Amino acid sequence: MGVALAVAVLAAAVGSHMWLALPLLAIAILLFAWGLEPQRTEEFIGRVPYGGNYVLKALAKFDTILSGLG
Repeated sequence: MGVALAVAVLAAAVGSHMWLALPLLAIAILLFAWGLEPQRTEEFIGRVPYGGNYVLKALAKFDTILSGLG
């Protein structure tokens, strides 16, 4: 899922919406890393001083949504 989002963001980055593409690319990189190494990614996000807990809660909710689909 992260790779698909990254490709879409990079395709859109060619246009004039670079400020919208950069945060989406960061989310795509986070999802890609989380898919490869979930434990290490969650540990890294947990150490982020501002907003790390919110991101971990969002990842947990996202995981339950994905688990419910499969």
